[in-house]
Amino acid sequence: MSRRCNSCHGITPSTKVNFCPHCGKQFSTWSSHRTTLATPSFTRSSSTVKHERRPTAFSDSVHTRVASSSSSFSRRSGESGKYPSISSRSCLYESICAEYLLSLHWQEHFFDRTHDRCYCNHCYSESQRDTIETGGSIYVLPRGWCRFGLRVDDVLAKVNRIWNEWIVTYHGTSPDAAQSVVIHRQFLVPGDRRIDGLQIEIHEGHIPGKCHIYTSPTIAYSSHPVYCPKQRFRSKLTNKLYDARIVLQCRQKPESFLVQGETINAGQKRLCPFIPNEKIEIFTTVRASIVVYGILIHLSEV
Repeated sequence: MSRRCNSCHGITPSTKVNFCPHCGKQFSTWSSHRTTLATPSFTRSSSTVKHERRPTAFSDSVHTRVASSSSSFSRRSGESGKYPSISSRSCLYESICAEYLLSLHWQEHFFDRTHDRCYCNHCYSESQRDTIETGGSIYVLPRGWCRFGLRVDDVLAKVNRIWNEWIVTYHGTSPDAAQSVVIHRQFLVPGDRRIDGLQIEIHEGHIPGKCHIYTSPTIAYSSHPVYCPKQRFRSKLTNKLYDARIVLQCRQKPESFLVQGETINAGQKRLCPFIPNEKIEIFTTVRASIVVYGILIHLSEV
């Protein structure tokens, strides 16, 4: 039976799901629906590339120790009361991602915890779906990543019906560029000037002379090293080194963009098992047609 999300007021599909496919808010009746989640209808072949399922080797036994470990870290670091909170999380992977995000020193005002969601193996099982259709388009769920919600203007969201009618896309970038997007409340293109006066340049490896905003319906493409550089990070929670990556999760207005094939010279290599290489990249010059609502973090143990 379909129902309405209390956060974005979107209507869920008739299948029993544990979170809103429009805004990502987790429903409180998760445990009662866990065994009846719809599984994806695709069939994987042995030659098909799979998403990275294990961002790092976190076992269930390690997850059970996170509460005491994160509480101890909170007392040592003075983290208590800040967002994103580490001590309030039951998943170790999510806690370390929160610790990394805190290390970037973003302002707390940016965030909206109603959009928080962890997609690690512990929090998002293999049996759950890999793709969701929204806004008339399929996007691939970000397995192995952890999302921290960003504030979205409520008037903008309601007037444009972004939670019901806009598609979901991803944009891989560096921490500094991601923060710039959030501060300016929009994407900037080469030639634009930031609030601090710095002019935006075309990054190395990007197509020269193209002043577009590039996104993708699959994080497998947006998180490619060309777009998404790694940053080395040592966790005080585990005392281990990780390579951290950041991708912005967005809502994008239909019919405001064009679709093209990959531009990273992948050749015959299939980049995503769900989105063909010929339709994997989206580009637009309409800044207002993209609204960022989440920062996704991926950690790989070094």
